[in-house]
Amino acid sequence: MANTFRASQASTSRASQASTSRGGNNSLLSQSSQLVQVTAVDDKVRSILKYILDHSAAKIPMKEKDLVPLVGTKSDLQSRLPLVAKLLAKRYGIRLHQLKDATKMYICMAEAPMASIHEMTPDQRPQLTLLYIILMYIFLRQMRIEDTKLYAMLELLGIRVDEEHAYFGSHLRKLIEDTFVKQQYVKRERSQPEGAFEETKTYMLWGLRAKEEFAYEQIVEFSAKILNKPPSDFSELLEVAKELDNQES
Repeated sequence: MANTFRASQASTSRASQASTSRGGNNSLLSQSSQLVQVTAVDDKVRSILKYILDHSAAKIPMKEKDLVPLVGTKSDLQSRLPLVAKLLAKRYGIRLHQLKDATKMYICMAEAPMASIHEMTPDQRPQLTLLYIILMYIFLRQMRIEDTKLYAMLELLGIRVDEEHAYFGSHLRKLIEDTFVKQQYVKRERSQPEGAFEETKTYMLWGLRAKEEFAYEQIVEFSAKILNKPPSDFSELLEVAKELDNQES
């Protein structure tokens, strides 16, 4: 199984290509258009930059309420975010993006897509591959799947979330239910029982970050790679994925 996943890694080489087609430039500039924008680097700009750079590697969205204390007021923050965004892009190749449908939460994405998955660390490669598998299956199940059915699918691939895996490592349940959720790649949603004897179910969906970073077409192409099938076998799914990507671009 480990060899299968290593062979499929090349399909993840452009993991951030969807970011330019979906989010484009975010609304940071338009949000601050009514404020007097700061155009020169000051101590408050440096504080924002340091905070973002210190937290970007963890990929956990940054909340406005955590950024405001760095500079004093909400106005101080909003007037500096456009400059911060420009500096991040110019100096570090990072795009600061506000998540759609989220209340004042920001993420960092690469300005340019990866040339190869081998640009990632050895620890990052298995995580990204597992994430692709999960997002692929959620997409194939109409964007919502019970967690028990997701884990059953992973088990069919030899991946048991409560056991150590030769390639993906250990603590996989925590990675999926905690790390991926906090990073906004995966969303967990509980159903409300309709009857007294009905059990509460937990569903897995695409998170807000996943919708920004990945294209549905990209996920379908990954499915073909990992199953060693020609893309033509997934022609109908590719058409659906392209249509969804166009709707959200």
